[in-house]
Amino acid sequence: MRNSLLSLSVRWVACFASIFALAQSRDFGGDDFARLSPAQADKALMDFRDSRLAGDICLRIEITHKPRLGESSVPIKGILWAGFTEAGQQMRGEIFDAQGKPRLCFASTKGAKNSSVWISRGSQPATPSSEAQFAQPLAEGLLLSPFDLHLPFTHWGNTRYLATERSRGRPVHLYAALNPQSLEPNKVIFALDRTYGALVQAVCKNAKDETIRTLQVEEFSKVDEQWILGGCSVRDEATRDADILRVTEAAVGLKFPSEIFQPESLTKPAALPLNFKKL
Repeated sequence: MRNSLLSLSVRWVACFASIFALAQSRDFGGDDFARLSPAQADKALMDFRDSRLAGDICLRIEITHKPRLGESSVPIKGILWAGFTEAGQQMRGEIFDAQGKPRLCFASTKGAKNSSVWISRGSQPATPSSEAQFAQPLAEGLLLSPFDLHLPFTHWGNTRYLATERSRGRPVHLYAALNPQSLEPNKVIFALDRTYGALVQAVCKNAKDETIRTLQVEEFSKVDEQWILGGCSVRDEATRDADILRVTEAAVGLKFPSEIFQPESLTKPAALPLNFKKL
């Protein structure tokens, strides 16, 4: 079952490394669009960072490049795993070529104390990725990168609350996160839904405070009574080209062995769960 963001009125789960988390209803009282107090703003951010799913999750995905002019690309297929440990939120991704062979694999960990991304290309041994490297596209012709899946900005230390505004008819809390590295994006403004605490948008800025890239959650889907991300888009604001990521199948309520997220495991495809369900 799929629902667009505009019509969704139940509990949400937004995926990716920082938003693979059961979104709990939050009641701040009063006007839905009222500005948060400093204490409320800090709590909303910490609740988002600390949120968890009831179990691990695995998604089959398709990524389609849609240029502003011309025809869309043939979808590129992949698989995402996500789980949680004491070290933080963990993700594994496998992106395949047209023959179904691994094109790129990555493993990431994101927590309050540390963050890391390891990348393997063409089944070669994984190497630690720099900020610049994991901002490179997952495949030739795409915009989407490991950065867009890892979403490191949700845990950047220099993050401050800006305002509560309306987005697609719903109240959202806006936070500005400054990049601790001297790289683009210099700043990311991300939006958390006021009621459910799910990330629904992220806008990347350059050093001139110009918008260079926008990630937008487009829809959610329900699997085994669990709401998960159904689709999102990443748009280059200069070219107006976009990538659309769509989840085609999902398996929820899982428990993965820790080895699946270890860098040394990226040279071989990971075992898949048996309980995939089509969205």
